[in-house]
Amino acid sequence: MTQSHLVASEKTGQYAPRSPLSDEELEGIILAVKSAFRKLKNLYEKITPVFDEYGFKAPSAGVIARDLSEKIETSIIQHCRTFTRGLKFADLNRFNKRWEVKICKDSGLTINQSSVIEGENYIVVNYEGNSRIKKIWVLWEAQDEFFSERRKNSNARSVDLKKSASHVQVIYTAN
Repeated sequence: MTQSHLVASEKTGQYAPRSPLSDEELEGIILAVKSAFRKLKNLYEKITPVFDEYGFKAPSAGVIARDLSEKIETSIIQHCRTFTRGLKFADLNRFNKRWEVKICKDSGLTINQSSVIEGENYIVVNYEGNSRIKKIWVLWEAQDEFFSERRKNSNARSVDLKKSASHVQVIYTAN
């Protein structure tokens, strides 16, 4: 069930994107994510017994997240005419703005510590288990202060959902 709630209101202080996602785009993004995760679920059902037979554990969704995010990007482009392949290091492009697709276990968003935050938008998929989608959300025009501080002993930074709350639009929540 689609539950998009980003209220553009000066009274609430909620961020209002210059080019909000249309209903068609929201539907296309949700379809792209669900399709990729359905394929992943079907794959796990086939490969898990083989891994078990040989005494190995099947790889987690996190291990194949990069390939999965690339499948989602391709599918978004197929379903949403406003999205194209990204330029340079961006996953996607929409109205000359950078968009990234990130897949993160359970909740939140984690990025590489070396990532330069320059107002890009993130489509984030939170999942549980190996293939159950929990939530799909957008972080609009990311800012460096939305993320944890850079640390010497870590290669990752996580989003602070309190600091970024006004820039978050939840577009899908699992029942």
